[in-house]
Amino acid sequence: MTLRKRALLPMVIVVLALSACSSELDKVRGQFVDNCMSSGAPKSNCKCAIDKLQDHYGEQGLVAINRQGYPPSDFAEQLFVAAGQCRNP
Repeated sequence: MTLRKRALLPMVIVVLALSACSSELDKVRGQFVDNCMSSGAPKSNCKCAIDKLQDHYGEQGLVAINRQGYPPSDFAEQLFVAAGQCRNP
């Protein structure tokens, strides 16, 4: 392996890792919106709510919550607040 390829390898690994996290985040967000809409909420409200949850927990936090399979203790409260802020007038 040439020196140039060795120098690029760590950057490629980081980019691949970030894209994997991004696609997992997209999956989490998509599942949330789908579940939210299945409860009768408009898509715009669901997208707004997941945006607010992401603001609170961060991208990696949402992915971690999904991986753990159970929400943190303040999740219901955060969801309630987000839903209230996202309701159409």
